[in-house]
Amino acid sequence: MSPYIILRDQARTASIVAAEVTSALITKKGAAVDKAGQDPFAEFLTYVDNLLERPRQNSSMGLLSPTDTVPGRSSIVEDHHPQTMKDSIDMAVLRSNLTGAANQSANRFEIARSGRRVAVIMLARPAYRLGETMSAVIDFTNSHIPCYSVHVSLETSEKVDPAIALRSNASIYRVTKKAHASFSENAIFAQKLAFSPTIPPNATPEFITSGISLEWKLRIEFITPRVTNEEGGVQTFDDLLEEISSDDRGVILAAAQRLPAESFEVQVPIKVYGAATGAPDAPDEEGLPV
Repeated sequence: MSPYIILRDQARTASIVAAEVTSALITKKGAAVDKAGQDPFAEFLTYVDNLLERPRQNSSMGLLSPTDTVPGRSSIVEDHHPQTMKDSIDMAVLRSNLTGAANQSANRFEIARSGRRVAVIMLARPAYRLGETMSAVIDFTNSHIPCYSVHVSLETSEKVDPAIALRSNASIYRVTKKAHASFSENAIFAQKLAFSPTIPPNATPEFITSGISLEWKLRIEFITPRVTNEEGGVQTFDDLLEEISSDDRGVILAAAQRLPAESFEVQVPIKVYGAATGAPDAPDEEGLPV
Protein backbone atom coordinates (compact mmCIF):
# COMPACT_ATOMS: atom_id res chain seq x y z
CA MET A 1 0.00 0.00 0.00
CA SER A 2 1.48 3.36 -1.06
CA PRO A 3 1.54 6.02 1.65
CA TYR A 4 0.01 9.48 1.16
CA ILE A 5 2.59 12.24 1.03
CA ILE A 6 1.49 15.80 1.79
CA LEU A 7 3.88 18.53 0.65
CA ARG A 8 3.86 21.62 2.81
CA ASP A 9 5.83 24.78 2.09
CA GLN A 10 5.18 27.28 4.82
CA ALA A 11 6.66 30.76 4.95
CA ARG A 12 8.91 31.82 7.81
CA THR A 13 8.77 35.32 9.21
CA ALA A 14 11.02 37.15 11.65
CA SER A 15 11.10 40.64 13.10
CA ILE A 16 13.87 43.09 12.11
CA VAL A 17 15.56 45.15 14.75
CA ALA A 18 15.54 48.91 14.07
CA ALA A 19 19.30 49.15 14.75
CA GLU A 20 20.09 46.73 11.90
CA VAL A 21 18.02 48.78 9.43
CA THR A 22 19.81 51.99 10.46
CA SER A 23 23.26 50.41 10.04
CA ALA A 24 22.35 49.11 6.57
CA LEU A 25 21.22 52.58 5.47
CA ILE A 26 24.44 54.13 6.77
CA THR A 27 26.52 51.55 4.85
CA LYS A 28 24.72 52.29 1.55
CA LYS A 29 25.03 56.03 2.09
CA GLY A 30 28.76 55.68 2.77
CA ALA A 31 29.27 53.69 -0.43
CA ALA A 32 27.45 56.38 -2.41
CA VAL A 33 29.66 59.10 -0.89
CA ASP A 34 32.81 57.13 -1.78
CA LYS A 35 31.62 56.76 -5.37
CA ALA A 36 30.86 60.46 -5.64
CA GLY A 37 34.33 61.35 -4.41
CA GLN A 38 36.08 59.15 -6.99
CA ASP A 39 38.38 60.74 -9.53
CA PRO A 40 36.45 61.48 -12.78
CA PHE A 41 39.36 60.31 -14.95
CA ALA A 42 39.60 57.00 -13.07
CA GLU A 43 35.83 56.58 -13.35
CA PHE A 44 36.07 57.16 -17.12
CA LEU A 45 38.81 54.53 -17.44
CA THR A 46 36.66 52.06 -15.53
CA TYR A 47 33.77 52.78 -17.88
CA VAL A 48 35.97 52.17 -20.94
CA ASP A 49 37.28 48.90 -19.49
CA ASN A 50 33.72 47.69 -18.97
CA LEU A 51 32.91 48.46 -22.60
CA LEU A 52 35.97 46.60 -23.87
CA GLU A 53 35.15 43.54 -21.78
CA ARG A 54 31.81 43.08 -23.54
CA PRO A 55 31.81 40.45 -26.32
CA ARG A 56 31.91 41.88 -29.79
CA GLN A 57 28.88 41.04 -31.88
CA ASN A 58 29.27 41.74 -35.59
CA SER A 59 25.93 41.02 -37.24
CA SER A 60 22.99 42.55 -39.06
CA MET A 61 19.29 42.88 -38.50
CA GLY A 62 18.36 39.87 -40.63
CA LEU A 63 15.08 39.58 -42.46
CA LEU A 64 12.55 42.17 -41.36
CA SER A 65 8.80 42.16 -41.40
CA PRO A 66 6.99 45.30 -42.61
CA THR A 67 5.53 45.76 -39.12
CA ASP A 68 8.75 45.12 -37.16
CA THR A 69 10.62 47.88 -35.36
CA VAL A 70 14.38 48.33 -35.51
CA PRO A 71 16.19 48.61 -32.15
CA GLY A 72 18.99 51.12 -31.95
CA ARG A 73 19.43 54.83 -32.42
CA SER A 74 16.37 56.85 -33.25
CA SER A 75 16.33 58.61 -36.60
CA ILE A 76 14.02 60.50 -38.88
CA VAL A 77 13.27 57.28 -40.77
CA GLU A 78 12.05 55.56 -37.61
CA ASP A 79 9.86 58.51 -36.70
CA HIS A 80 8.12 58.24 -40.08
CA HIS A 81 5.19 55.84 -39.88
CA PRO A 82 4.10 54.31 -43.22
CA GLN A 83 0.53 55.09 -44.17
CA THR A 84 -0.02 52.29 -46.70
CA MET A 85 1.10 48.69 -47.08
CA LYS A 86 3.26 49.66 -50.06
CA ASP A 87 5.11 52.18 -47.89
CA SER A 88 5.60 49.51 -45.22
CA ILE A 89 7.07 47.10 -47.79
CA ASP A 90 9.36 49.77 -49.20
CA MET A 91 10.54 50.60 -45.68
CA ALA A 92 11.19 46.91 -44.88
CA VAL A 93 13.22 46.44 -48.08
CA LEU A 94 15.16 49.63 -47.38
CA ARG A 95 16.01 48.54 -43.84
CA SER A 96 16.78 44.90 -44.66
CA ASN A 97 20.55 45.54 -44.75
CA LEU A 98 20.81 47.67 -41.61
CA THR A 99 23.50 46.48 -39.20
CA GLY A 100 22.83 45.86 -35.55
CA ALA A 101 23.74 43.50 -32.74
CA ALA A 102 20.75 41.17 -32.63
CA ASN A 103 20.97 38.61 -35.43
CA GLN A 104 23.49 37.15 -37.82
CA SER A 105 24.22 38.52 -41.25
CA ALA A 106 21.29 38.16 -43.64
CA ASN A 107 23.12 38.72 -46.94
CA ARG A 108 26.46 36.94 -46.43
CA PHE A 109 26.73 33.19 -45.81
CA GLU A 110 29.97 31.25 -45.41
CA ILE A 111 29.58 27.65 -46.62
CA ALA A 112 31.84 24.94 -45.17
CA ARG A 113 32.10 21.19 -45.58
CA SER A 114 33.38 19.17 -42.60
CA GLY A 115 34.75 22.36 -41.11
CA ARG A 116 36.58 23.37 -44.32
CA ARG A 117 35.58 26.45 -46.23
CA VAL A 118 34.01 25.91 -49.66
CA ALA A 119 32.55 29.27 -50.70
CA VAL A 120 30.91 32.48 -49.53
CA ILE A 121 27.44 33.41 -50.81
CA MET A 122 26.72 37.14 -50.95
CA LEU A 123 23.35 38.70 -51.75
CA ALA A 124 22.75 42.31 -52.70
CA ARG A 125 19.96 42.40 -50.12
CA PRO A 126 17.87 39.75 -48.36
CA ALA A 127 14.44 41.20 -49.21
CA TYR A 128 12.85 41.70 -52.63
CA ARG A 129 9.52 42.43 -54.29
CA LEU A 130 7.68 40.42 -56.90
CA GLY A 131 9.10 41.05 -60.37
CA GLU A 132 12.53 42.19 -59.19
CA THR A 133 15.83 40.66 -60.27
CA MET A 134 18.10 39.31 -57.56
CA SER A 135 21.86 39.82 -57.58
CA ALA A 136 24.03 37.19 -55.93
CA VAL A 137 27.69 36.20 -56.06
CA ILE A 138 29.43 32.97 -54.99
CA ASP A 139 33.02 33.67 -53.95
CA PHE A 140 35.52 30.78 -54.01
CA THR A 141 38.53 32.85 -52.92
CA ASN A 142 40.67 31.25 -50.17
CA SER A 143 38.54 28.10 -50.19
CA HIS A 144 39.94 24.93 -48.62
CA ILE A 145 37.92 22.54 -50.79
CA PRO A 146 37.66 23.17 -54.56
CA CYS A 147 34.30 23.11 -56.28
CA TYR A 148 33.62 21.38 -59.60
CA SER A 149 30.14 22.65 -60.38
CA VAL A 150 27.32 24.73 -58.90
CA HIS A 151 23.58 24.49 -59.44
CA VAL A 152 21.32 27.28 -58.14
CA SER A 153 17.52 27.31 -58.15
CA LEU A 154 15.02 29.82 -56.80
CA GLU A 155 12.30 27.80 -55.08
CA THR A 156 9.21 28.13 -52.95
CA SER A 157 7.82 25.55 -50.56
CA GLU A 158 5.04 25.32 -48.03
CA LYS A 159 5.14 24.40 -44.36
CA VAL A 160 2.16 22.99 -42.52
CA ASP A 161 1.66 22.97 -38.77
CA PRO A 162 2.32 19.43 -37.47
CA ALA A 163 -0.96 19.59 -35.53
CA ILE A 164 -2.99 19.62 -38.76
CA ALA A 165 -0.52 18.03 -41.19
CA LEU A 166 -1.43 14.63 -42.64
CA ARG A 167 2.04 14.05 -44.12
CA SER A 168 5.60 14.40 -42.96
CA ASN A 169 7.60 17.58 -43.53
CA ALA A 170 9.71 15.89 -46.21
CA SER A 171 6.62 14.71 -48.09
CA ILE A 172 5.00 18.17 -47.92
CA TYR A 173 8.20 19.79 -49.15
CA ARG A 174 8.46 17.34 -52.06
CA VAL A 175 4.86 17.97 -53.15
CA THR A 176 4.74 21.77 -52.69
CA LYS A 177 8.24 22.58 -53.98
CA LYS A 178 8.24 24.80 -57.07
CA ALA A 179 11.30 26.06 -58.96
CA HIS A 180 10.93 29.52 -60.50
CA ALA A 181 14.45 29.93 -61.93
CA SER A 182 17.60 27.81 -62.20
CA PHE A 183 21.26 28.36 -62.98
CA SER A 184 24.13 25.89 -63.54
CA GLU A 185 27.78 26.71 -64.08
CA ASN A 186 31.16 25.02 -64.14
CA ALA A 187 33.21 26.23 -61.16
CA ILE A 188 36.61 24.62 -61.85
CA PHE A 189 39.35 27.25 -61.36
CA ALA A 190 36.68 29.94 -60.91
CA GLN A 191 37.19 32.70 -58.37
CA LYS A 192 33.64 34.08 -58.44
CA LEU A 193 30.32 33.19 -60.04
CA ALA A 194 27.47 35.67 -60.42
CA PHE A 195 23.83 34.89 -61.14
CA SER A 196 20.72 37.07 -61.35
CA PRO A 197 17.44 35.13 -61.18
CA THR A 198 14.23 37.08 -61.69
CA ILE A 199 11.32 36.67 -59.29
CA PRO A 200 8.15 36.06 -61.35
CA PRO A 201 5.68 38.95 -60.98
CA ASN A 202 2.73 36.52 -60.90
CA ALA A 203 4.18 34.33 -58.13
CA THR A 204 2.86 34.12 -54.59
CA PRO A 205 4.74 36.25 -52.05
CA GLU A 206 5.79 34.93 -48.68
CA PHE A 207 3.02 34.61 -46.12
CA ILE A 208 2.58 33.11 -42.66
CA THR A 209 -0.66 31.92 -41.06
CA SER A 210 -1.46 29.90 -37.97
CA GLY A 211 -1.59 26.67 -39.98
CA ILE A 212 0.43 27.08 -43.17
CA SER A 213 3.24 29.28 -44.47
CA LEU A 214 5.05 29.84 -47.78
CA GLU A 215 8.82 30.34 -47.87
CA TRP A 216 11.22 31.54 -50.57
CA LYS A 217 14.74 30.09 -50.68
CA LEU A 218 17.78 29.86 -52.89
CA ARG A 219 18.79 26.20 -53.09
CA ILE A 220 22.47 25.94 -54.01
CA GLU A 221 24.07 22.57 -54.76
CA PHE A 222 27.85 22.22 -54.65
CA ILE A 223 29.74 19.36 -56.31
CA THR A 224 33.13 18.96 -54.64
CA PRO A 225 35.93 16.39 -54.90
CA ARG A 226 36.14 13.56 -52.44
CA VAL A 227 39.07 13.64 -50.04
CA THR A 228 41.15 10.56 -50.87
CA ASN A 229 43.54 10.59 -47.93
CA GLU A 230 44.76 12.99 -45.32
CA GLU A 231 48.27 12.66 -43.95
CA GLY A 232 49.82 15.04 -41.48
CA GLY A 233 46.87 17.43 -41.71
CA VAL A 234 47.34 17.89 -45.49
CA GLN A 235 44.32 17.00 -47.62
CA THR A 236 44.76 15.63 -51.13
CA PHE A 237 42.34 15.30 -54.02
CA ASP A 238 42.32 13.37 -57.28
CA ASP A 239 44.17 15.00 -60.15
CA LEU A 240 42.16 16.53 -62.97
CA LEU A 241 44.74 15.31 -65.52
CA GLU A 242 45.94 11.77 -66.03
CA GLU A 243 49.06 10.57 -67.81
CA ILE A 244 48.55 8.93 -71.20
CA SER A 245 52.12 8.36 -72.33
CA SER A 246 55.62 9.52 -71.54
CA ASP A 247 59.01 9.24 -73.21
CA ASP A 248 62.30 11.06 -73.35
CA ARG A 249 60.62 13.97 -75.12
CA GLY A 250 58.01 14.63 -72.41
CA VAL A 251 54.73 13.55 -70.86
CA ILE A 252 51.29 13.67 -72.48
CA LEU A 253 48.39 14.41 -70.13
CA ALA A 254 44.66 14.33 -70.77
CA ALA A 255 41.61 15.30 -68.77
CA ALA A 256 40.38 12.59 -66.43
CA GLN A 257 37.17 11.02 -67.64
CA ARG A 258 35.97 10.04 -64.17
CA LEU A 259 36.43 11.82 -60.88
CA PRO A 260 35.12 10.68 -57.49
CA ALA A 261 32.97 13.51 -56.20
CA GLU A 262 30.31 14.25 -53.65
CA SER A 263 27.55 16.83 -53.55
CA PHE A 264 25.75 18.75 -50.85
CA GLU A 265 23.22 21.55 -50.91
CA VAL A 266 22.35 24.56 -48.79
CA GLN A 267 19.24 26.70 -48.63
CA VAL A 268 19.59 30.46 -48.33
CA PRO A 269 16.41 32.14 -47.01
CA ILE A 270 15.13 35.27 -48.72
CA LYS A 271 12.04 37.38 -48.21
CA VAL A 272 9.70 38.24 -51.07
CA TYR A 273 7.02 40.88 -50.60
CA GLY A 274 3.94 41.31 -52.74
CA ALA A 275 4.53 44.69 -54.35
CA ALA A 276 4.27 45.70 -58.00
CA THR A 277 7.43 47.05 -59.65
CA GLY A 278 8.05 49.02 -62.80
CA ALA A 279 4.75 50.94 -62.59
CA PRO A 280 4.40 54.66 -61.84
CA ASP A 281 3.52 55.61 -58.31
CA ALA A 282 -0.21 56.03 -57.85
CA PRO A 283 -2.45 56.55 -54.83
CA ASP A 284 -2.87 53.21 -53.10
CA GLU A 285 -6.43 53.01 -51.85
CA GLU A 286 -6.91 49.30 -51.24
CA GLY A 287 -3.33 48.30 -50.41
CA LEU A 288 -1.30 45.40 -51.76
CA PRO A 289 -1.29 41.74 -50.68
CA VAL A 290 1.62 40.59 -48.51
